[in-house]
Amino acid sequence: MKLEHAKRAATILTEAWQDGHQLPALPESCRPRNLTEAYRIQDLFAAATAAEVGGWKVGATGTMALKLLKARGPFAGRVFTGRIFASGAKIPADAYPMRGLEGELAFKLAKDLPARVKPYGLAEVKRAIGSVHPAIEIVAPRWSDWLAVGLPSLVADQGANAALVVGKPLANGLTTDLDKLVVEMRVDDKTVGKGTGADVLGGPYASLLWLANHLRRRGGLEAGQYVSTGTCTGLVKAPPKSKVVAAYGGRVRVELSFV
Repeated sequence: MKLEHAKRAATILTEAWQDGHQLPALPESCRPRNLTEAYRIQDLFAAATAAEVGGWKVGATGTMALKLLKARGPFAGRVFTGRIFASGAKIPADAYPMRGLEGELAFKLAKDLPARVKPYGLAEVKRAIGSVHPAIEIVAPRWSDWLAVGLPSLVADQGANAALVVGKPLANGLTTDLDKLVVEMRVDDKTVGKGTGADVLGGPYASLLWLANHLRRRGGLEAGQYVSTGTCTGLVKAPPKSKVVAAYGGRVRVELSFV
C-alpha cells in the first residue's frame, strides 16, 4: 500500500473517531489487505489524533474470537488516555453504538518495555508489572458491520477498542494465580458471560509477553500504561440503559453504567 493511501485511511478513521459516526468500509483504494498494512494505518491513525496513549489492548486471545474473526493469532490496538475511565463511570450510551463488553485482567506497568531487537522473556515482562486490575473493555468499532469489513480493517481501527474501565488494583494481584481467577460479567444483574484468566492465550502473562514482543519493533511499552490482556468472559452486548458489573473471584468488582 502506498503511503498516501495509508494516510487517507488514517484520516477517515480519525474523523470517524472524533465525531462518532460509523463507516460501511474504507474505500477499496485504501483498504488494508493484510496485518502489515493494518498496523501501518493504525500507527498513522494514532499520530493523526494526537491523543495520548494510555495503554494497549490485546484481541483475539481465545478460540471463539479467533474463529469469529478468522484470525490466526492475537492482535493489538491502542487505548487512548481520554477513553480510560475509573470503575463506576456513567457513560453516554449513544457514544458507543455497539456497546460490546469484555471482562478482562489488565496490568499497569511500573517499568518500560522499550523497543529493541532481542525478544522479551516471560520473567522480564513480569518484572515490569506494577499492579493487576479488573477491567471492562468497551468494544465499539467504527464500522457499521464490523464482521463484514475483515480482520485487517478491524485491526486498523485500533482493534475496535472504544474505551477501558479500570478498577482498583487486586490485593496480592502479583501473587494471585490469575489463570484460575474466575471472571463473571453481569448486565442488569443477569450473568451473561463467565470464564477464567486461562481463557486468555493460556493466561494473562502470556498475553503481555506477546504484546511486548509485538511492540518491540513498533516503539515498545511505557511505564504507567495499562495492558488489557483479552477477554475472560467472551464478547457480550449491553442495552442503551444498563448497569454492567464484572466480578473477579466473586469478590472484586469493576462496574459502569450506560446512560
